[in-house]
Amino acid sequence: MGGSRLFDTHIVVDWSARSSPSPRRPAKDSIWWAAKRDGDALEPEYARTRHDAIERLADFIACELDAGRRVLTGFDFPFGYPRGVARRLTGSDCALALWDWIDKRVKDGPDNGNNRYEVATEINERYPGVGPFWGRPERWDFPRIPIKGNDRTCPDSRPPERRIADRRATSAKAVWQLAYTGSVGSQVILGLPALKRLSSDPRVERHAAIWPFRTGLRAPDTVATPLVLAEIYPSLLKAEIARLRKEEIPDRAQVRVNAAAFAELDRRGGLAPLFEGARDLDREERDLIEREEAWILGLGHETALREACP
Repeated sequence: MGGSRLFDTHIVVDWSARSSPSPRRPAKDSIWWAAKRDGDALEPEYARTRHDAIERLADFIACELDAGRRVLTGFDFPFGYPRGVARRLTGSDCALALWDWIDKRVKDGPDNGNNRYEVATEINERYPGVGPFWGRPERWDFPRIPIKGNDRTCPDSRPPERRIADRRATSAKAVWQLAYTGSVGSQVILGLPALKRLSSDPRVERHAAIWPFRTGLRAPDTVATPLVLAEIYPSLLKAEIARLRKEEIPDRAQVRVNAAAFAELDRRGGLAPLFEGARDLDREERDLIEREEAWILGLGHETALREACP
């Protein structure tokens, strides 16, 4: 492929919005991550809480950076919201301003207890009618958040349902769904403050870049910023995960397979094009992605990623 390797260590994280600690025995629908260092697979890790996960990830990444290694860390939730949301909430079009806005409001305890529905309610109150967030257990008393998506009102006044990336990755869920199968909305509300905490850790802050908000849609300069945080979507390799899973917990398998694919593609010198986004994005779309919406690493390059699987 002709390129050079960008990273020495490749980490893939499967996030969770649980409201209590995950089981002591490793289980699905929990936080998992896997890493490959210089081509060698490390044993996948399991965390019961978000606080524990970020502390351990920060420790691991700091050690990698101290050893002179360049680190790619992918998280499986959207890094941005659809066009216009940042300006509505913060007065700025900058996604990272929206990260700050959410971070100031989210309370996420060491036991996973959190106030994500209060934050979602505040956002819904910024829009006419009912919505855009939806999805809650019927017994939960959050009247500004409808149980079903079709209970929302004022569709012309709501923000777009999906980002550009979500429309391209056809199985991706909208950021507005807070509960039920495939929901990602709660993961974003609790994930963005965690990313801010990780990237602000004194041991890694000066080394970190958030793609594509700090780098643009291009391969990052891993000499200047040897730690890059990127959004990923493990289901781009859904068929490969099913083939390679064996008897594993699904979450464990998907982080392992994705970390292996990114590492192998990088070893071949073919990772850089993935940071440029899909080739057919126009300039307006690229500006929106770099400023507000983010992009999924590997989207538009699925064939290369699949061919790099074991």
